[in-house]
Amino acid sequence: MRQAIITRQPSPAPIGMPVARRPKVHIPQPAIKLPPRGSGPVHISRLLNPILEICSHPDRDRLLAEFFKED
Repeated sequence: MRQAIITRQPSPAPIGMPVARRPKVHIPQPAIKLPPRGSGPVHISRLLNPILEICSHPDRDRLLAEFFKED
């Protein structure tokens, strides 16, 4: 008889260390202030600053979609 018989009992499931919860990070909403329509000529930097602020924000995809959505 060449077949080996396994007599060892299966080991119980390993008990791991509990996973530590990471603290929830609060991401502040950027303050977007645009000049009102019809207020006259506006320097381009006043229009681009909110977009530049959104581009550096961690949640930029959602904020850009909200910024450019049509009402």
